[in-house]
Amino acid sequence: MADEEKESSGVWYGILDAALKIPGARVDRTNFLEKEFAKYTGDELAKILDEGPGKAGIPIDTLEKIADGAIRSHTTIVTGTSFLAGLPGGLAMAGTIPGDLVQYYYHVIVIAQKLAYIYGWPDLQVDSEGTDDKDAFLAVLTIFIGIMSGAKEANSVLKPMSEILSKETARKLPVIALAKVGLPQIAKQVAKVLGANLAKQGLAKGIGKIIPLIGGAISGAVTIATYLPMANTLKVELQDQIIK
Repeated sequence: MADEEKESSGVWYGILDAALKIPGARVDRTNFLEKEFAKYTGDELAKILDEGPGKAGIPIDTLEKIADGAIRSHTTIVTGTSFLAGLPGGLAMAGTIPGDLVQYYYHVIVIAQKLAYIYGWPDLQVDSEGTDDKDAFLAVLTIFIGIMSGAKEANSVLKPMSEILSKETARKLPVIALAKVGLPQIAKQVAKVLGANLAKQGLAKGIGKIIPLIGGAISGAVTIATYLPMANTLKVELQDQIIK
């Protein structure tokens, strides 16, 4: 059992690591917020960047509009990419089922980061010491994707994490404080669940590829049926626990 759990988490982190190697997978918080909140300037924009949109007093309906726009954009892109991957020959990058999953989760992790920044989270890649913290970054992403996938363990840690961040004013991730609410341990539990689910998702996508021509439509249908609800689930949870 222990070996199976270790293998499951290894599968998840393998997919996550592969997706993060694709250019653009790591969202630059400052650049993203500057683009999405371009109508704000001067001190108002500076406060958005320093403290997050929620603490800067941006209306919740404005945040939701920006979030919905980001979700629509990525849903369109990932569905189109999945369709091409399902056709005979597919895309060069997505010629296999694992490759298809990698491009799918690329868009999952990108939208997860964007939603986090819209709803007030600090830079997920940099810790409070100002250095890159890959372990913390992977842990937070795993929690977010666990929430998107319906993992109860992931939902249990979101509120205490949000409460800690509401007390912070820095742009960086307070790794030590988050560790006190069990982030690393819970992320490992969620990784096991996600790893086990990856095999099922890969099989579902693979069935469509067996059928020439209409395979792409099946693959795209599977993608839109999962990606959009997953993104909206995370949006709702982050909106409920907005960092103010």
